This record gives sequence, C-alpha cells and structure tokens, in this order.
Amino acid sequence: MLKAEKQTIVEQIQDQFKNSVSAICVDFRGVNVEKITNFRRQVQDASGTYQVVKNTLARRAVADTSFEGLREFLVGPTGVIFCEGEPMEPAKVAVAFAKETNGALQVKGAVIDGIVFDAKGVEQISKLPSRQEMLGQLVSSLQSPLNGLVGTLEGVTREFVYTLQAISDQKAEA
Repeated sequence: MLKAEKQTIVEQIQDQFKNSVSAICVDFRGVNVEKITNFRRQVQDASGTYQVVKNTLARRAVADTSFEGLREFLVGPTGVIFCEGEPMEPAKVAVAFAKETNGALQVKGAVIDGIVFDAKGVEQISKLPSRQEMLGQLVSSLQSPLNGLVGTLEGVTREFVYTLQAISDQKAEA
C-alpha cells in the first residue's frame, strides 16, 4: 500500500472517530462472512457503523483524540463499531452477538465519551436501559410525590366541603 493510500485511509478513520460519540472494538476471528454481514446490519439498525480496520492505521487515527484509549484494543483482527448516537444500543448488539456466536466474536473494549471500558464494562453498559427508558423512569419518580401532594390537598378540600355541608344540614334542621 502506498503512503498516500495509507494517509487517505487514516483520514477516513479519523473522520469516523470525529463523528462518533463512542467506539467499540471487537475481535471477529472465527465468524464467517454471512454472520458478519448479519452483525453489520444489526449494528446499522442500532445507529452504528461497523468497519474492519488495520491496527497500525487505526492507531495513527486515534492519536491525540479522545479515542486514544482504544490503542490497547488494537491488537489482532479488529473491527470497530462507530456510534454516532446512544452507545447502549450498539453495545447491546455486540454483546448479544458475541453470546450468539459462542464467543467467536469477542468484545475487546470501548471508549465512550472519552472513558475507556474493557469487555466487562461494555457488557455492563449493554445492560443499561435506553435513554428514553431512563427519562421515563425519571419522570415517573418525579411525578409520584406530586400525585401524593395532589391527593392530600384534595382530601383536605373534600373534608372541608363535607364539614360545611354538615353545618348547613344542622342549621336547616334547626
């Protein structure tokens, strides 16, 4: 490969890193083309992009970036999942696919928002609920005390009305 070609590839990989919030490295040894194609589709459905990279060129691409922590995972056959959106969904796909292939595809590690995670960390991230689910849980937990307050205020008002009604009934009888 010519030096100009290598530089072009490094620039393309750098662009993908610049547009990504996170990146997950996987080892794809022992996975056939059909399964990798299926994996690539699943990653795309989860708002990610899967690309096999040459380690030396990828190391150059991550130099002096927030993805520099990926250097330790750029050993052996390496595929990178670039995540432009939420990192949980592509992580879920990678972990599920690794289990599905009985370890033929292995998660090496990831960098999410500049923080380096090993394979176990990526697995823990894959177990997190999605952003929408977490926002729903937050709204629910914020709404619960307000519902209790409204119920209490309604009870006080209701008791006041019942008391006025009882006084009115007593005066009407007298």
